[in-house]
Amino acid sequence: MVKESMGFSLEEVNWPKDVERMTDLEKKHSPRIVCPDTVKPGEMFEVKIITGKLLKHPNESGHFIMWTELYAGDRFLGRTQFAPVTTEPETCFIVSLNKSAELIAYSMCNLHGLWKNTVHIEVK
Repeated sequence: MVKESMGFSLEEVNWPKDVERMTDLEKKHSPRIVCPDTVKPGEMFEVKIITGKLLKHPNESGHFIMWTELYAGDRFLGRTQFAPVTTEPETCFIVSLNKSAELIAYSMCNLHGLWKNTVHIEVK
């Protein structure tokens, strides 16, 4: 049984149900992936992940983003831990891909659980 409250789940991965009409909760918690649409095989490129880009997420001891992870498909690429009050939930990874992939970002809020976003990167 999944516990749901105010439109989010504490036991499942959350993501915006309608990206055109996101709720304030979704805007604060969905990790935004900023990167090129297309890269060359093996080329290094920057992937920035910003949680709360559309609406600032609280950054206080009782409510904060604990960490952000980045994957290419099911391959783990990296994780950034955040401390309450002292750090904003924004991180940057330098990666390279040899084939096209779905980049997946996860952000964990200490109160509102796990949130996800994806973007497709074309390698050619």
